[in-house]
Amino acid sequence: MFFFGKTDIGLRRGSNQDSFIAAALYRNTALCVVCDGMGGANGGNIASKLAADVFHKTLTESLAKIAPAGNPLEIDLDPKGADYGAMLNEAASAANSAVYARANSSAELRGMGTTLVAALVIGKMLYAVNIGDSRLYIGAGGKLTQITRDHSYVQYLVDIGKLTPEEAARNPIRNIITRSVGNEPEVEGDIYIADLSEYGSGYLLLCSDGLTNFLSHEKIAEILFSDSGYDTKNPEEMLRDKAERMVGGANEGGGGDNITVLLLGF
Repeated sequence: MFFFGKTDIGLRRGSNQDSFIAAALYRNTALCVVCDGMGGANGGNIASKLAADVFHKTLTESLAKIAPAGNPLEIDLDPKGADYGAMLNEAASAANSAVYARANSSAELRGMGTTLVAALVIGKMLYAVNIGDSRLYIGAGGKLTQITRDHSYVQYLVDIGKLTPEEAARNPIRNIITRSVGNEPEVEGDIYIADLSEYGSGYLLLCSDGLTNFLSHEKIAEILFSDSGYDTKNPEEMLRDKAERMVGGANEGGGGDNITVLLLGF
């Protein structure tokens, strides 16, 4: 596995309120997290960074309890050896509690919150959680598939047949989310599990809505599957180029929000 992440302020924001973490936890295990904060000039940045950090710390501690002794980067975890989905929700709950407590400790921060999407890859097994409208995609075989379902008002309207997905993508209230980290005392994420061996080789894409609101699904897929001219011995540089092209494309499309792209090759 190899990964690369990039975040950009965009063209219209005064600060970058996105945060991400990409880390190798064990020899066969990687964690990717993207958070898109909200809540004023400082609150969104604090919320997203705090959520990502607490999520990472909590999950790492949970995995350490079931891992064999030794250097983590020389140890393989059992891909089906625990309820990893429950661990992801425990980590999301810890992140929510931390952000909620911080938000209610200061009048300036009250109301801050963040989205969260995370992917834990153990061998060829994918375990993911999402809260809000940051997304996880799987790209393989020339097809880009959205795995997570947005917690947003326009997604609700799609679900009840009031909007088509195409109409939702253009709707002016598409940024209104119905679930977030830190705005309520408790929150539960949606869990997704997939066997990546069914896809062969491919990519995971985690992103904030600053990408998907300003770069089309088709263009994202075009960049992701454009493999000509790359040095196959340097996959990280390939991912860097793809991430930078996606960010550049979102800015060319208007750049109306912070943009975060996190790619993992499997």
